Amino acid sequence: MSQDTGNQAAAETSSDEIPAPNPRYVRGLLAVVIVLGVLLVGGAAVVISTVIARLSQPEAAIPRDFGTYSISIPSGARLVSVENGASRVILRLEDNQGALLIMLDPRKGVETGRVRLQEQ
Repeated sequence: MSQDTGNQAAAETSSDEIPAPNPRYVRGLLAVVIVLGVLLVGGAAVVISTVIARLSQPEAAIPRDFGTYSISIPSGARLVSVENGASRVILRLEDNQGALLIMLDPRKGVETGRVRLQEQ
């Protein structure tokens, strides 16, 4: 026997004896494994359902007729080019002050901004 703990030393036990597990630790370990398993399955379900929901929802449809909107441009300006994208339309104009870019929202048909290009 070990002098400090009162337990048999490892060399004193026979190879036939396997110590019985402590039921308190086994129950605790079982509870931890079950909780972690539920968290793992729940997390995977949330991720999969989120991916499915995002893939199944198409982008908002562009209305066919959003009305008539007026966009003011400088007098004497001429349209040079139009760049069309999914999130914006850019009109490039030129007038006596230089180039002017007008950004439009294609979903709403409204002007979102202007950029005046000036030479230095």
